[in-house]
Amino acid sequence: MRFYAVLLCVILALLDIACRKPAPSVAPLEPIRERPKWLKDGIVMVGNWEPLIFRERRGGQATEERKLWEIEHSEQTVMKLKALGVNLIIPSLHKGFGLQAEAEDIAATGRLAGFAHKHGMRVGGYIGATMAYETFFSEEPRARNWIQVNEFGRPMYYNSEQTFRYLACRNNPGYMEFLKKVMRLGVQDLGLDLIHFDQMEMWGEPRSCRCEYCKRAFRAFLRANYGDPQLAARFGFSRLDSMAPPPFNAVSGPIGMEELVNPLMQEWARFRAASVTRHYAEFDHYIHSLNPEVALEGNPNLNFSQNKGWRDGVDYGALLAHGDVVWSEEPNFAEWTADGRLVTKIRSFKAVRSMGKSLFLYTGPGYTHPQSPSHLLLAEAMAYNDMNLGDVGAVNSDGTTLTPEARDYIDFFHRHKRDLVDTTVVADAAVLHSFASVEFNPAVSLVAKTLAEQVLIQSRIPFAMIFDRHLDQLDKYKVLVLADQDALSDAQCSRIRAFVAAGGGLVATGTSSMRTEWRLHRSKFGLADLFGISEPPAADAPAKPLRNQYGKGRVVYIPRIEPSIEPPDPAMSFTFPNAYWTLPRNHRDLAEAVAWAAGGDLSVRVEAPEFVTIELAEQKATGTWLLHLVNYNPPRPQSNLRARVRPPAGFAVKQAKLASPDGNVEQTVAVSAAAGGSATFTIPKLNVYDLVLLSLEKR
Repeated sequence: MRFYAVLLCVILALLDIACRKPAPSVAPLEPIRERPKWLKDGIVMVGNWEPLIFRERRGGQATEERKLWEIEHSEQTVMKLKALGVNLIIPSLHKGFGLQAEAEDIAATGRLAGFAHKHGMRVGGYIGATMAYETFFSEEPRARNWIQVNEFGRPMYYNSEQTFRYLACRNNPGYMEFLKKVMRLGVQDLGLDLIHFDQMEMWGEPRSCRCEYCKRAFRAFLRANYGDPQLAARFGFSRLDSMAPPPFNAVSGPIGMEELVNPLMQEWARFRAASVTRHYAEFDHYIHSLNPEVALEGNPNLNFSQNKGWRDGVDYGALLAHGDVVWSEEPNFAEWTADGRLVTKIRSFKAVRSMGKSLFLYTGPGYTHPQSPSHLLLAEAMAYNDMNLGDVGAVNSDGTTLTPEARDYIDFFHRHKRDLVDTTVVADAAVLHSFASVEFNPAVSLVAKTLAEQVLIQSRIPFAMIFDRHLDQLDKYKVLVLADQDALSDAQCSRIRAFVAAGGGLVATGTSSMRTEWRLHRSKFGLADLFGISEPPAADAPAKPLRNQYGKGRVVYIPRIEPSIEPPDPAMSFTFPNAYWTLPRNHRDLAEAVAWAAGGDLSVRVEAPEFVTIELAEQKATGTWLLHLVNYNPPRPQSNLRARVRPPAGFAVKQAKLASPDGNVEQTVAVSAAAGGSATFTIPKLNVYDLVLLSLEKR
């Protein structure tokens, strides 16, 4: 008995030592500034990331699946893809079954990389975030400790059908070391050009991981961000030894919360987002150390219809500081609906471009529906993405399936790379996506922001979507739009105040600045001196815009954005789908407010129906302006669209050239000088996509 007592003491001591291991760091890493140069060559991608072992284990595959898989990885298929204009293929590197179990698939990826490089193409490698434990645990016995567990200590599966896949916790240092082994295999042994990380997010609440590593890391996160006085102000006490992730005791999600004021829940959401960002940054730094010309791409399931920071631990304004490309699998395929809604992915493009990245999305014929033909999706990517047409199709025996129109657009993209490369968006307005507003009060802040963006898109006002980090760079814009961004810190209010005082414009709606970043109630607007009003008017008062001068700037306060359709019921896991994206009843007030706050000095105006959108960009090297036009209602082509462009002070429009993949049109357009240095011209025909190249000269 004495022996067992001593043994028990030893075991308990070892467990105590294990529990006192340093927590995984969630401190931010500096972004790597030098990115792979080949990304600027333009990307036309196809994906093929389901390995044979997964297809067979999942079930439901074709009877000749192995033969199809062999064809997909053949040199003949690579040559067919190249002939179609594809220049990047992403097959599987590691799905989660283990490097030995997936050896045949990994070898096929290596051969495919050899074929692709031989023909001047690039190859990526897919890495999943799950563990197919039936084989993986035999290869990696320690992996039994890498499982994500919920608040009840139960392991989490990928979904209710694929229960052979456990979710892995990236906060576990053992799993992170394993991922380095996979990255090293892909970069050094297979010579891949890009590493793709799927599920670059946390699993949605209340299913996010609460393993011991996550608990310790959470306490370390709180300690790193707050001293004792701040902790006491935040929670009412400063002790952290018993602090634990918030329990929800729910299966379907947190119940009964419309707005998140619980400080522990707020900090848990921030911690989860900081963890995801930290892991992504670590991947970036490690890959860069192996080969700086290998790109990093992740899939956070980008979707601005949801409050992803709360749901899935994704802070776009932090995550997108790292890597090169991100995925959007949102269901907002380009369409002008029968009930007059413009459905787009413009928000995602704009958010990604404001962070200097590009977007992967589905643009191939197999991914669309009849109202969203492939060439319309390609037109949208051409106009709003940065040298990236996305995933144009699934790999098959013919390479991939493309419509004739899609092939024309891909050919156009390759012919005009010199015109499209190295551009930056010209934006008169910036719409703020405040983390503490959108993530913790989505039924108000997300709804208002989405509708404000819809107004700017359909009014063809050039704008950017920015995050909290960009409030130090407001001098790039003429107007800042705060659409019910209610939670702003004192420091953020000071930056906005200084921007307006120096001559910037501000348009704010509803409850903007009524809360602090902790969502504490202010007695009056944090920006009351700018608005000229102390608090929001009564709900039944008219939503009349109030104009004000502050310093050298102009301010418009609009009491509320009035939805045309009643939004979904408030909830913390919130979705504002495109069924609600009709223009608000007071959309003209908002558009006029932005124009007035900008001093009536917008960079471009195009007279067109609401289903025509524009994007304005500048090519720094040449000084050329690019005006992209997209018609989201292809059955209604447009003729003789009048455009007015106001170039920067001291410049004039020398020449306008129009190019379009619709009939391979290229022509010079007559330009007329107008008052104030602006220029006018007429776009003779817009079927789906036009590109106008505006050459500028000094006056």
